[in-house]
Amino acid sequence: MSPIDMLRRLSILMLLSVLAGGVGAATLQSVAPVQLPHRGSGVDGPYFPRTRVTATMPTTGNDLAQQAQQRLDARLGANTVLSNGAAITKTQAQANGLGYIAKHFDQIDTTHSGRVTMSDVRQYLQQRQRQ
Repeated sequence: MSPIDMLRRLSILMLLSVLAGGVGAATLQSVAPVQLPHRGSGVDGPYFPRTRVTATMPTTGNDLAQQAQQRLDARLGANTVLSNGAAITKTQAQANGLGYIAKHFDQIDTTHSGRVTMSDVRQYLQQRQRQ
């Protein structure tokens, strides 16, 4: 048997083994089941990116003071005791869950009338902020 005949037989055997291996591998492959993302957030990728929260710069100075004042007005102004410019006593402040006002009542009540209004609380907070 010449080397050329051996090379032909070897190449035919190699071709048959590659074909047989490819057919066997194709029948063994299976597709994994689809798993959807949790919490209904959708697909994240270059074509369907998730919406991300943009970073916000922290507020400082007058903007911060204004935001704090708005939060204070919303929290204390929503309370029926202080709404519409009504005045409250120290006992009413304690009973209505206004612990800060009750704790600092004597400093807030500059006229020593025994009653404070929302404007008195604002003045006290502004005075403390300046110190």
